[in-house]
Amino acid sequence: MIQCSVRFLICCLILHFICIQCGSVSAQDIDDDKFEIVAHRIRLQLYPLANAISCIDTLSIKKRSKDAEHITLKFLPAYKIERITSKGNDIDYKHEKDYLHLDDIPSDSLFDIVITYSGNLAFRSEFNLLTKDRAVLREEGILPYGRRTLQFVRISLVVPKDWETIVPGRLIRHDSFNDSTLFVWECGEPIPMIGWICAGKFWTLKDDDGGIPITVHVFEEDSSQARKILSLAKDALTYYSENFSPYRFPKLSVVEVEDWVGGPSVLAIAAPSFVMVKKLVFTTADTYNQLEAILPHEVAHQWWPLTAFIEDEDAAFLAEGMCEYSALLFNESRGTKTARDSLGHHPLLRSLLARVSKGKDLPLQQKADLRSLPTHYLKSCYVHNMLRNIVGDSVFFQLYREYARRFAAKRVSMDDFQHLAENLSERELDWFFNQWVKRKGVPRLKIYNVKSTQVGAQWKTHGRVRMVGYDKYTTFIDIGVELPSHAEALGEGVPSGHVTTRVKLGIDSAGTYHNDVPFEILSDEKPVRAILDPDGDVLKIQKLPVKLGDLRDPADGLMIVGTLHNSEYLLDLARKHSEQMERSGWSIEIKADTNITLGDLQTERVLLYGKPTENGVVEDLQGRFPLRFHRDSLVIHNETIFDSTLTLMQAIENPFIPQGIMCWIAPLSRKAEPDLLPYNHSWVLVRGKDEIASGSWEVRDEDLVVEIR
Repeated sequence: MIQCSVRFLICCLILHFICIQCGSVSAQDIDDDKFEIVAHRIRLQLYPLANAISCIDTLSIKKRSKDAEHITLKFLPAYKIERITSKGNDIDYKHEKDYLHLDDIPSDSLFDIVITYSGNLAFRSEFNLLTKDRAVLREEGILPYGRRTLQFVRISLVVPKDWETIVPGRLIRHDSFNDSTLFVWECGEPIPMIGWICAGKFWTLKDDDGGIPITVHVFEEDSSQARKILSLAKDALTYYSENFSPYRFPKLSVVEVEDWVGGPSVLAIAAPSFVMVKKLVFTTADTYNQLEAILPHEVAHQWWPLTAFIEDEDAAFLAEGMCEYSALLFNESRGTKTARDSLGHHPLLRSLLARVSKGKDLPLQQKADLRSLPTHYLKSCYVHNMLRNIVGDSVFFQLYREYARRFAAKRVSMDDFQHLAENLSERELDWFFNQWVKRKGVPRLKIYNVKSTQVGAQWKTHGRVRMVGYDKYTTFIDIGVELPSHAEALGEGVPSGHVTTRVKLGIDSAGTYHNDVPFEILSDEKPVRAILDPDGDVLKIQKLPVKLGDLRDPADGLMIVGTLHNSEYLLDLARKHSEQMERSGWSIEIKADTNITLGDLQTERVLLYGKPTENGVVEDLQGRFPLRFHRDSLVIHNETIFDSTLTLMQAIENPFIPQGIMCWIAPLSRKAEPDLLPYNHSWVLVRGKDEIASGSWEVRDEDLVVEIR
């Protein structure tokens, strides 16, 4: 038996602003609300060959409480403090573990403290690294910090002569010396944090056509991507500036970073006036995680929350959800919507509903490391979409614009956002935010008793919609009837049109709860079926086909490797996949097929390796899979396939555990070299990473679709 902890390499989660917050101590852990940092004036020198830094940081500190006599900052013990002064006088301090305690601070309500220190970056984390070619440094990794709302930042950065630097703000000075270069960056716009400092050798492309200067810094080998990055960033910046509020920073930079930054579950990170994207974004075969899907979300972070500042507990809704939905609006405006933008067909929807069914979902409003909750991005995006459908497009776009304008460079809460939505829509929305943001769970709905009768020249379809279960929800939802002539007019294989009506379940204006309501629809033809929520606009429990993409959501997993034939090859393949899934939140165990019990098969995620002639467990279970082998040949749609370079992968619901997944990876021969990717299909036939054929299982959801006889 072989055990290993691994992470899925192609994880869907993109950690942005939250990554900046991850692992840091909140203001409540550092002297409560007694003070805040309002400015940094930093002189930082990097010594790449010595893996060291030296720094003089002048912090401007504003007291929030008159009785504040000492200050505690968060500061790593890796650095040696040489001196701490205020107004030229030494300040008594104590540096222990991760805390820097300052005593006898000035009595002024606003004062400066100068901290001089140096040290080696001997530690390696997911957020800080200094090499001979580059540096990626997170604010909390190199600076003292606490509660902050920064009104001014100046960073004087000394680096090797052939390096460039990317930090928040505007470049105001650039001087070269014998073997080093001084960059002075200044940010006069209020920002919630510095975030990150990047420096190193890059291939650079600039665009300064009189608008906002945009610069792309990439590794030499990825220089062919620079033009595409710049064009997409420019389009997104223009769209958000026109529809939200004018971009408030003096420049936008996009910089490529190595794949270790932020951990494997992070693909990109936003900081004030710049965005970091990982090399993986340019190399992955997963379209869900490529540049076109990632960058619009990251650019939107310059508004949410880098224009309207938020508290940590509101990040899922007021940062990640708003950015995800902003990217959807951007792609919608260009006619380039992707799978990420189609909420009803989103690759993470089944995983989200599985979490709900198992009681493992969380409210959107609470502090959480979103790296472990990839489905929170989708849920929050869905809630923004439902709010849009309730208040209407005009009010919804006005809401985003007014939110950006009214709360620019200010702290804003969920209550502020809700009150603004209520004022603009002239609706009471307490029920909506309590239900979707402050509570966990998703409603289950059912359409039933559907009948169509002819009334003169028209057909009247009537029935009922019910809220199933004991949990009380309020929602508006559409019912549609599908007409046969629409499908004929659009052509074979094109979705039919619908005639729709909208009903409301839940609490009415008088406070009475209705969990069962009637509906009625008139149409010119007899419908073929009635569909609850035909456009998938409401987040609800529904049946969805299992897909290989469900592996995006990390869980406990068991790989069962065949030993009947080609055992070494199959074991090597399983090990390769476990290495590719490295460090992404998964816990994987690899076992031989000769050592499997019923308890093993009840693991949440089971992956079977080998054909029936190679794996005894597969031989017993292949009847549960739709696609099967005949001896060593594969049969798909009555066609026999044997190509030694191909691999069949298919996923079904695990028959031994509710909400589980069972995947079967079956190389047709030892010549096959498949990669385990989160394909958005129930089954794929692959050659390496390339899809040769694919499909998804048909699922009938009797709660949501009723055939009309």
